[in-house]
Amino acid sequence: MEQIKITNLAFLPSSGAGHIPSTIEFAKRLLLHPAATGRVHATLLLTPAAAASVSSLSILIPSASLAISVYHLPSIDLPSLGATDGVVDLVSLSFQLYATHVKSALAVIDASALIIDFFATAVVDVAKDLNIPAYVFFASNASMLALTLHLPALHDEILVQFEQFHGKIRVPGLAPIPPISMPCSLLDKKSQCYFWYMYHAQRLKEVRGILVNTLRALDERALSAMALDGSNPPIHSVGPVLHLLTAGERHECLRWLDAQPEATVVFLCFGSKGRMSAAQAAEVATGIECSRHRFLWSLWLADGEEKGLPVEFLEGTRERGMVWEGWVPQMKVLGHEAVGGFVTHGGWNSSLESMWYGVPMVTWPMCAEQHLNAFEMAVEMGVAAEMEVDRRRGGWVTAQEVEKKVRWLMGETEEVKKVRERVREMQLASRAAVEMGGSAWEAMGSLLTELLI
Repeated sequence: MEQIKITNLAFLPSSGAGHIPSTIEFAKRLLLHPAATGRVHATLLLTPAAAASVSSLSILIPSASLAISVYHLPSIDLPSLGATDGVVDLVSLSFQLYATHVKSALAVIDASALIIDFFATAVVDVAKDLNIPAYVFFASNASMLALTLHLPALHDEILVQFEQFHGKIRVPGLAPIPPISMPCSLLDKKSQCYFWYMYHAQRLKEVRGILVNTLRALDERALSAMALDGSNPPIHSVGPVLHLLTAGERHECLRWLDAQPEATVVFLCFGSKGRMSAAQAAEVATGIECSRHRFLWSLWLADGEEKGLPVEFLEGTRERGMVWEGWVPQMKVLGHEAVGGFVTHGGWNSSLESMWYGVPMVTWPMCAEQHLNAFEMAVEMGVAAEMEVDRRRGGWVTAQEVEKKVRWLMGETEEVKKVRERVREMQLASRAAVEMGGSAWEAMGSLLTELLI
């Protein structure tokens, strides 16, 4: 009997909470595809930072049921966050410094292809040296990918800082973008963060393909526009890539939700970096209280903030609300029948999770590409409304705005009814995409055919 050749795919994820869970889940999904059965093995190349994230985020890496193994890259001397120009600079520079070790790892495991995080494009040269194809797993949506790929052209076209530009910023496949909705990472053209985005944008052109965590029904216009640009590599929409396991002890907030009527609770949660000052938290509390709606609020106060929420708020809302200081099981909360709306930072994983369960959103963008996500989800995708955020005051939101948007989200206006209908459409489309014959299923099948030739 002829022995089947095993194709070993190496995955190099970033350590960020918005990156590593979806990368690992994508590796699992790829191996579960019938085209991969008995023919594909996956190896996760984990830096110490990524390994620490796997542990802190409680990500399970199956080894018995799926052909996944872990290769731990060695510790090396890296600059501290304080010695760099922020997280993007640190992460991108770290991958550049790890290139030699990645090359050694790929040789040891006899990798057939390399699938890297967007911030790891410095190792594309390693794949070229070893004559293996490199792909990028893009954890955000097609709108952000389209903007990134078009960034070098925008850089030459718009000579001032984007926020100083008078007019809308035009990217093929996207609605004209107000400068105030540009990602935080691109606001300072003199920063190392901006330098790295320009670098990654140019290196994306050199990979074999880009695997973007979105679904065609949601991002059709951006995906079509990128496909028409002959300078872009093939782009595969492989989403939504979500971690859907529900095992584990039942969180106290879920037991509280059990006692609430259907679709009456607004859920407020702002991601791993969504920490608030005590002053902003007090402002949110006033807005929630004035809205008179039931709520579940996952609150993280900024480091060093000792003052909590006003006692009057906690006592006055005890019968209709819960404030949980710290982590809550977001997927399970969004899937609970009591939840009728989601106030979110607009991180892409959170947005996909909300659509998976058919929950309409109000977006409160705070960092990274979230301002662009908020704009696109309101204007192009029709699944959310934007919170009015004062970026000149560090992203400040007033109590009046919180009250207004919570009332809108939980209300019965024609506008919010259209958003609910659109979100329900995306709920069905999300589930169809990952089923046999769906867009993500077909995209992964095409990718595996390409890899197994």
